[in-house]
Amino acid sequence: MEAVLQNFIILVEWMDMMKEVKQSIKRKLWLQFPKMIVVVLVVMLIAVFLSSCSNNQPALNVLKKKQFVMIKMGDSTDEHFEVGVDLEKKEYYYNDETAVKDDTVYGGYKADWDRKQYYKSAVNEELSSVLLSKKITTDEIKKSNYQITSSPKRFLDDKLMKEEYPPEFEAIYLKKNRQFSKVRITYNKEFLPTRIEWYYKGEEGLKWYPWRTYSYPFKNKSDFDKKLDEEIENIKEIQEENEGD
Repeated sequence: MEAVLQNFIILVEWMDMMKEVKQSIKRKLWLQFPKMIVVVLVVMLIAVFLSSCSNNQPALNVLKKKQFVMIKMGDSTDEHFEVGVDLEKKEYYYNDETAVKDDTVYGGYKADWDRKQYYKSAVNEELSSVLLSKKITTDEIKKSNYQITSSPKRFLDDKLMKEEYPPEFEAIYLKKNRQFSKVRITYNKEFLPTRIEWYYKGEEGLKWYPWRTYSYPFKNKSDFDKKLDEEIENIKEIQEENEGD
């Protein structure tokens, strides 16, 4: 009888011990659970931080954010040639020729065009399908050491190629005898384009020809409007002189 009682006592003690073990395990797991949450949160924050540091985006977005751009002939054969564009307000000027401000067109060469048609024609011609494309990204520019060389096929606009008078970029490509095979775009450290060159058969044979240069002298809307107003006055004076003749 004593032996049975002793065994019973041992069994009860063993059961109590097992309960303590289970409770201990539960406490450890509970203590570890918050730590796991902290680790997960830290990993998520690191991922978000790295993603923001990358900030990869189409180069066109950077250009639009800059808003104001001045464009000149790449080879300086026509130093007088100058175009200024406000990409947000969709206003621009060709010096001494055409200007668009608000809803008014000054000068111009097509009486049946409105301000939207003039603006669209200007950006297609002077920025070209190369810069208007979203195919070039800031990551690609950085990896290419801020100078990208590519086939013009990558940027061609099929709709513009079908127009009666396509922009110069598409027009030269359509002339097969020009052998237009490469385009080179140079960017500054802010991912803004500064120069475009074309590789084709021109007056000096098959070689690289500078096409356009891009600069950013306008600090704000006031700066741009001052230049725009000057060009509008010049255009008005030229029109008055022509009417007098």
